[in-house]
Amino acid sequence: MKKSLIFIFCALSISAASFAGQYSDELGRCLVTHASNSDTKVLTQWAFVTLGQTQAAREIVKISPEVTNRATTQAQSVVIRLLGKDCAKEALKATLYEGKDGIGNGIKSAVTQRMQAELQTQTVDAIIDRMTSIKTP
Repeated sequence: MKKSLIFIFCALSISAASFAGQYSDELGRCLVTHASNSDTKVLTQWAFVTLGQTQAAREIVKISPEVTNRATTQAQSVVIRLLGKDCAKEALKATLYEGKDGIGNGIKSAVTQRMQAELQTQTVDAIIDRMTSIKTP
């Protein structure tokens, strides 16, 4: 199961697939709703180290394999708990009605929702304001 989750996590970091249906969307909403602040922190860190493995990111920063492995292990624990406990009903429906992609699409939905929330923070807004205030000749 851990290998499957690692595959799902990797696929999430590089894909921009659309979501399949209502049950995976419900699962995504459940995952976001039931993730605590510490869960969200763990998952945000995992997303950061995962994106840090791309060529573009490696040109800016190097993240050690130990940090990547630790973040992935922590994220797996959070996702397994959420899928197996807090969102088990939604995970079952996503699997039953949307097949093998139901859970993966639910996780993608949750990640997208969290990333949208992160992009609306004051820090990001300040950076965007700075970028858009650049004077052009």
